[in-house]
Amino acid sequence: MKLYRNCVRILGPIALAACVGGCFHPPTTSYVSTEEAGVMSFGLDDHDYDLASESIARELLTRQLPKGYVVALGPVDTRECPYDVRVRQLQKSLQVILNKENTLKFTAAVDVMASGGNAAAEIYRLIEYNWITQNPIDQEDLQKFGRLAKLNGLLFGRVSALERRNPRGQREITYRFVWELANTETGVVDISHEYKIRKSQ
Repeated sequence: MKLYRNCVRILGPIALAACVGGCFHPPTTSYVSTEEAGVMSFGLDDHDYDLASESIARELLTRQLPKGYVVALGPVDTRECPYDVRVRQLQKSLQVILNKENTLKFTAAVDVMASGGNAAAEIYRLIEYNWITQNPIDQEDLQKFGRLAKLNGLLFGRVSALERRNPRGQREITYRFVWELANTETGVVDISHEYKIRKSQ
């Protein structure tokens, strides 16, 4: 009898632990292919930012811009996107990708304006206003800003989103990234690029 009680005292907690352990299941995470949009939320997630950054980075690199060409991320219009767009994250992701390639130098216009002083800041505000309001960008403003900020190219962006129901009745959203690289020496657009990310629930 004493032996039986000892066995119950020892085996009881072990059996309880086994039962609890068998009932507990850690949350599962779904694998996301590097070529597919992130599935964590309807909004843009880290994976989506990686895809968008890689897309424009590939375009810049395949155009074989001169080595040492300095590109700055200029104004990015996100007014037609209902979800938050982290422009700074796009900039940092692009910096990482292009720095690895070691051909182009990439920064943000707001970071290099200090070297151009107040004149560069005033010109940039005009450039930004024209881009956001979809007015033509003045070529002379681009050229002056390029000289003052010591840039070869200014990258403009627009991020918009279209939401709808697909034929299966699922909610679907398509993000559209439009990029234009303006040459600050000539004042004309050298590269236009578009990339789309579609997500559904």
